[in-house]
Amino acid sequence: MGDHRPEGCSPFALGYFQPAPDLRRYVSFYYLFRVDLPRIADVTRADVGQLRFMLEGRGDYTFGDGFVAATPEICLIGPSTAATHFAVDGPMVVFGAAILPAGWMTMVRSDATAHADRIEDGIAVFGAAMADALDALRNAPTVADMVAIVDAVIRDLSRRSAAPPFWFTQLTDDWLTDEANPAVDTLIERSGLSARHVERLAGRIYGAPPKLLARKYRALRAASLIGACDGAPDERMDDVFYDQSHAIREFKRFVGFTPGQLRRDPPPVMRLTRQRRALAGLVPTIAAVS
Repeated sequence: MGDHRPEGCSPFALGYFQPAPDLRRYVSFYYLFRVDLPRIADVTRADVGQLRFMLEGRGDYTFGDGFVAATPEICLIGPSTAATHFAVDGPMVVFGAAILPAGWMTMVRSDATAHADRIEDGIAVFGAAMADALDALRNAPTVADMVAIVDAVIRDLSRRSAAPPFWFTQLTDDWLTDEANPAVDTLIERSGLSARHVERLAGRIYGAPPKLLARKYRALRAASLIGACDGAPDERMDDVFYDQSHAIREFKRFVGFTPGQLRRDPPPVMRLTRQRRALAGLVPTIAAVS
């Protein structure tokens, strides 16, 4: 396969890349993650859906409800409502795509609630052409070639369905990111729909009801604030959590660590994913936060 090893002596490397302009309503960014270790175990925050090509390494995921599943060569991971643990026999090389809610509805065409906190075989879901893409990625000489390969995959998948309700995803994305503590009544009022209709749409597209989404992104935004302040406490967190114990509970569920742990010594994957802040303005805000 093409050699995509990072420069430098750190065993961990993570790079972000933009999809083609016509695909940015469906996928927020691509990433190439490499770990040159014989065994890797860490935690990822609650996130949007993911399409991951396992170029090297095999392991398993443990989701927030305790469900454990092995990693297929092409992983389709539903939107997560809690932090997810993973353990992989390395070295590991993963090329992934962060699927925006509108992209999930367009490409997967299945109720996101049924896929939340679960992993499936991407070949079984999308067809044998995905195996060809995996082979091409393993032999790609440059990262630019890898991006072009996955652009072609996403473009093909996005043509298979009618356009999703972009008005609702834009409205909901803005609601989740404009305020530190989103109020569900605000989303209902802005949508002009009934509370039941909003809950159905949110579940189908985002994989969770509005109240749970608000909690998820409240915790993720607060975690981003800690990173933006280089680990220092931020007074703005006091406005969104009842007290310290409430903040700790929410962080443990959605981030995987307490605020104190993130300030003192965040694990390698958490430190690397803080690079998302640099994508602000280049990708949808909901992707830069989560």
